[in-house]
Amino acid sequence: MRLLVLFILLLTLVAGSMAASGHRMFVGQSLTAGISAIYDDGEPAADASVQVFLNGELYSQNQTDSTGFFRIPLPGTGAGDWMFVISKDGHDEVIQFSIKES
Repeated sequence: MRLLVLFILLLTLVAGSMAASGHRMFVGQSLTAGISAIYDDGEPAADASVQVFLNGELYSQNQTDSTGFFRIPLPGTGAGDWMFVISKDGHDEVIQFSIKES
């Protein structure tokens, strides 16, 4: 009986000294689309209007930064037909792309 108690005590000490973790890790994805808008002379299109359409519907409206750059995180897998309309001072440019569901 004493040997059984000693064995259980030893087992408890060993199990208690093992590293335990109460954390779980989740891994996901994040897609971001970025555009850089410049004029033909190389000047950035700072503060240009940017309209973002997803499957023909207005998804977001914002503007480029001082360097003509605009970035937007895409929802979920990013799947869909995307269109970006960039406008400033009578200049308009359209960029379109599609992301297919895998």
